[in-house]
Amino acid sequence: MRSIKASILLPALTLAVLVPTMAAAAAAQEMRPLIPPDIEKAAAAAQAAAEKAGAAAPHVVDTYGVAPLATLPEAAVAEPGRLAALRAWNEANHQPLRNGISRPLPAVQRVELDAALLDRPLVEHAGGMATQTSFESLAWGGAVKVAQADRLRLHLAGVHLPPDARIWVHGSGGSTVGPFGPDLLASDGGLWTPSVSGETVAIDVELPAAALARGGRYGFTIDRVLELLPPAETAGSGGSPTLRLKDMSCNVDASCFGDRDFPSIDAARHALARIEFVDGTGQGALCSAQLLNDTLNDQTPYLLTANHCISTQDSAASIDAAFDFFTTSCNGQAPALTQLPHSHGARLLATGSADKGTSDYTLLRLNNLPGGRTFLGWNADPNAAADGTLLYRLSHPGGLPQNFVVTRSSSSVPACGGDRPTFLYSTQVTGGTFAGSSGSAALLANGEVVGQEFGGCGNANDCSPLQFTIDGAFAHSFLEALSPFLSPVPAVGGCRAGSTTLCLMNRRFQATVTWTNQFNGSSGTGSAIPSTDSTGFFYFTDPSNFELILKILNFGTVIKVFYGELTNLHFTITVTDTKTGTVKHYTNAPGDCGTIDEMAFAPDSAKSAPLSPPAAPPVAKAGGSCIRGTNTLCLLNRRLAVSVNWQNQFNNTSGPGAAAALSDESGLFSFNDPSAVELVLKALDFGTAIKFFWGTLSDLGYAITVTDTVTGAVKSYKNNPGNYCGGIDNAAFTL
Repeated sequence: MRSIKASILLPALTLAVLVPTMAAAAAAQEMRPLIPPDIEKAAAAAQAAAEKAGAAAPHVVDTYGVAPLATLPEAAVAEPGRLAALRAWNEANHQPLRNGISRPLPAVQRVELDAALLDRPLVEHAGGMATQTSFESLAWGGAVKVAQADRLRLHLAGVHLPPDARIWVHGSGGSTVGPFGPDLLASDGGLWTPSVSGETVAIDVELPAAALARGGRYGFTIDRVLELLPPAETAGSGGSPTLRLKDMSCNVDASCFGDRDFPSIDAARHALARIEFVDGTGQGALCSAQLLNDTLNDQTPYLLTANHCISTQDSAASIDAAFDFFTTSCNGQAPALTQLPHSHGARLLATGSADKGTSDYTLLRLNNLPGGRTFLGWNADPNAAADGTLLYRLSHPGGLPQNFVVTRSSSSVPACGGDRPTFLYSTQVTGGTFAGSSGSAALLANGEVVGQEFGGCGNANDCSPLQFTIDGAFAHSFLEALSPFLSPVPAVGGCRAGSTTLCLMNRRFQATVTWTNQFNGSSGTGSAIPSTDSTGFFYFTDPSNFELILKILNFGTVIKVFYGELTNLHFTITVTDTKTGTVKHYTNAPGDCGTIDEMAFAPDSAKSAPLSPPAAPPVAKAGGSCIRGTNTLCLLNRRLAVSVNWQNQFNNTSGPGAAAALSDESGLFSFNDPSAVELVLKALDFGTAIKFFWGTLSDLGYAITVTDTVTGAVKSYKNNPGNYCGGIDNAAFTL
């Protein structure tokens, strides 16, 4: 919760809407909650599956008695200043609530895994132990210890692992989480593991032997540990033992209430998540969030929270969402966090911030979802929360088990934290919201969401009747950005997405790729990676090495196909219009450029066109000093700094390109619309030289500047307005 005392306004937030805004005139305005049958049975089955998956881990550290590769002293002794800063942040009502500090290891540990380890069944390696778990796999295990720690998360930097690598983490408190994999990667190539309990966190990394036998070199660096603190240690000056519990006297346990108090309480309690994540400063943070139903009733794991909690994909990738964190009875025992159903990692779909005139929302799609979940409904009618309407809420104040709140909507409350109708205001009836409640939903009695918690204002005492709750209005968020996800237009085509099939334009168009390596005679089918409804990628053999990018746009009288390539291998793209049965084939364009089919699906047939994203084999030998920014892409262990300037010859606008990383070797740029990919770039280290590839989905003018931060060498690549061609520089930089 954001606390805004008296007439103090909220600090500025950042708008980062990552998807195109779509008109919602025809979209459904109301959706009821979804409560799947037998959720208790599904939850039990999910828990059993999680325990079985944990038992399948190699458990290298425990099996072979591996000593920690690093031991850190107790934070109270070694980090008193940082603990004091965390508590001061929370005491000052800054948001989000912080509950952990990131601590660097005394010496970082790089773990390199290659075929040489296959010849040795058990060997001490890189501060841990490597062992063959079977003829088909190799595992490495290591551990980090932090004295007196409650829970821990490890940070892996420079992660380069095959897509079928499996990772587990184990806590000395008895918890095991996994397997998970590269799906948790952030844009800088780093990864935060889920949390485990106890003062030691052990990690198992298992790779298929076949990937190593083919000559693959993989690895990662263990460089930091995030120490998560229990609520009793996250705030309180002057030795206060708990998180301002003296000011939380109106906090009430949700288990003390039933459906007579809130008819939809059971649906709400199984939809609510206590989300922990790593914020932009690298510290641990905590908020509330909830699953939402969509008009397809298909149990897609959409999760709603606040922008001031999560506003970037990197924070979304670090999400550790715990469900069913409620007491066993009224004011009873709370379950252990590490024993709850969890989901790890998410994709950021849409987000908006208060300082840009939006209602402070973030919509995520979780990477996975444990069984036993319910999905809240929603109401996008601006009048759904009219004056006097009772609003119900479950949340996790201070990270504590679910609490219960009732407020009453009021237009007479002075606007002190956001303008109406973008925000809703309500007065207290039962309970109160506190730090950690941010992002929790304001609900109608029927379980429909009408807002997400933004903060509070008025009396400085959060339990005062004059402390008002502020929610971002769901109706505003829905119309601005959420309707395409929660109320999608029915599909017009019959495309069925798969690992090798890309579906675009509301499933109307089906795209596949076949490829041939003319240098070694190998061939295969491209693997599809969807991006937006109009854009997707293909890779050939390495999921971190994007080879092609495809875009299909409807221009009214004609549907155009754009493709770009980051490869000189031979390929054929097949695009099928499932509505008409028309099929188009595209092969390598001259000069490995990519092209536009201006009349792809129109009365007149057209030619072909390819475009592409980035890719990646070995990591550059020397790290660099590139600093990633909004307009700067860092590649090859921060060695290369890439920027783009563009010019629109049709309306004379221009500006710097917005950068987004795809892997350590590849990234993309958008121009004036963050949802429209215009350029995809890739840099590869070939031992004696770095090659640079770029593919285009734009015929605007642009200039790419690449700086080698190790040697100072600079290369520039220019595309004149009206031209449509990427390229390959086979000797961009000499190593």
